[in-house]
Amino acid sequence: MGLIQKKDEKDEIDGIQIIERGEGPDGDEDEKIDLVAGTSAEHIAAGTTAEEEDARLEAQIAADAADENLMPEAQDEDETDADADDHASKHKKTMIAAFVVAVVIAAVVGFFIGNGGFGGKGVGSAILTEDQLDSTVASYSYNGKKSDITAREAIESQYSLDTVKDSDGNYTAPSADVILSYVRNKILLDAAEDEGITVSSKEMKQYAEDSIGTSDYKTMAKQYGVSKDQAKQIVRQSATLQKLYKKKVGDSSASMPTAPTEPADGNEETASKDYADYIINLAGDEWDSEKGTWKDADSTYAKAFADDAFTADSATYKQAMTAYYTAYQQYSSQASSASSKWTEYANGLYAKANISIYGLFA
Repeated sequence: MGLIQKKDEKDEIDGIQIIERGEGPDGDEDEKIDLVAGTSAEHIAAGTTAEEEDARLEAQIAADAADENLMPEAQDEDETDADADDHASKHKKTMIAAFVVAVVIAAVVGFFIGNGGFGGKGVGSAILTEDQLDSTVASYSYNGKKSDITAREAIESQYSLDTVKDSDGNYTAPSADVILSYVRNKILLDAAEDEGITVSSKEMKQYAEDSIGTSDYKTMAKQYGVSKDQAKQIVRQSATLQKLYKKKVGDSSASMPTAPTEPADGNEETASKDYADYIINLAGDEWDSEKGTWKDADSTYAKAFADDAFTADSATYKQAMTAYYTAYQQYSSQASSASSKWTEYANGLYAKANISIYGLFA
């Protein structure tokens, strides 16, 4: 149930896994809105965001460069500012129109799109009138049960109808991506129900506050262009999928590390006690505080600092970055393993599904 607002054809979005919390749709009511699928199941279930994914990719690039002793070259100030402005502009363009559950896994190909044995007909138009909202736009079977999907159901899985209504009182037909997202979501939620997974009001409140920043459904609805009931349903489904994810993948205690603060003078050799504390905090049990050294010479951090010893009293920014790359590689490895495990599980469910989409609208 992810959704990204794309306001014109010039604002292209690569892929279907970009999502972030933004300002919500607040443009001209006459402005035409295209619907595209939202974030990945990994993000929602694991509780991560697009910003964190960007940071992960940037850190991974830097870590790979460090492995080859090829640290990224410093950019001049003008270039850096330009890149930052471009990055900010990109995120503004792809602001989320609903904070929603993540059900689209871009790499998953468990669906078979074709006739599916249904032989149905679509509405035959990319623009729908009011009386066409309850027309069938897709049908799917899962575990022997067949279900039809109406245009209304597909649209409301991502937006309120008022949000996608144009000045003539018509509606944009849901895209194939939106429909696939809806079906995958339904399959995962059915699987969660089969597992006996439920969420309490308290769990929903906690999830909303942790992931969205507020548990006030009225505020969510206004910010993201959905109804209050939709906002509540979205949170319930998101929290449910997160519990399913943790049950199937495990609740890893690893979290994405935060990079050390850059020295004010820009000198990587700037040393301080804070940088030493930062390294020791990341290393955790690998550091022997009593002996002031590594517990095991073969441990991850000990190897990372094999040729660059430091003490608990002081460390440089450069050393802190070495620790950051090391921590991030550990985090990335665990995240990749969890992602693969979840994809394998989801694919097993999707392989049981067959879907027919009546109109492959963009």
